[in-house]
Amino acid sequence: MINTFSGRWRFLSNFYPAKIEYRGIIYPSVENFYVAMKIKEDQVIDHKFISVQDCQEMISKIKDPSTVKKLGKVLKVRKDWDSVKLKIMEWAVNEKFKDPELEKMLIDTGNEELVEGNWWNDTYWGVCNGVGENNLGKILMRVRDKIIDTKKKEEQ
Repeated sequence: MINTFSGRWRFLSNFYPAKIEYRGIIYPSVENFYVAMKIKEDQVIDHKFISVQDCQEMISKIKDPSTVKKLGKVLKVRKDWDSVKLKIMEWAVNEKFKDPELEKMLIDTGNEELVEGNWWNDTYWGVCNGVGENNLGKILMRVRDKIIDTKKKEEQ
């Protein structure tokens, strides 16, 4: 079992550098993309109205994913977010692992269970103190399985 996305396994983290392109905007990590997708139109930043596209472009230019994560906690979230966030995350993780180097690293995890163990109490995407849904780990394992299945079919 891989139970932390740090050190050797840091590439599994949403904070790991990986270009995600969507609607002409290139995000430097899955975290940047994810936060950009959760916002709704009426953002006010520094007492100024900002459109969704301008806000998404601003998020794409932030280099530090932890800064993006903090920003995501104060932005207004779309009403349908809870019903779409899993699909959005899975799409982004699929995009991330289209990079051949990252794809190989993911395949090299073999059939290990991937668990996003954390200390910040994220029990939706990961596991903290043995408690959590581990949705990010489940997505990573589905993406890995899909890549492996595709490669097997190509070999036949």
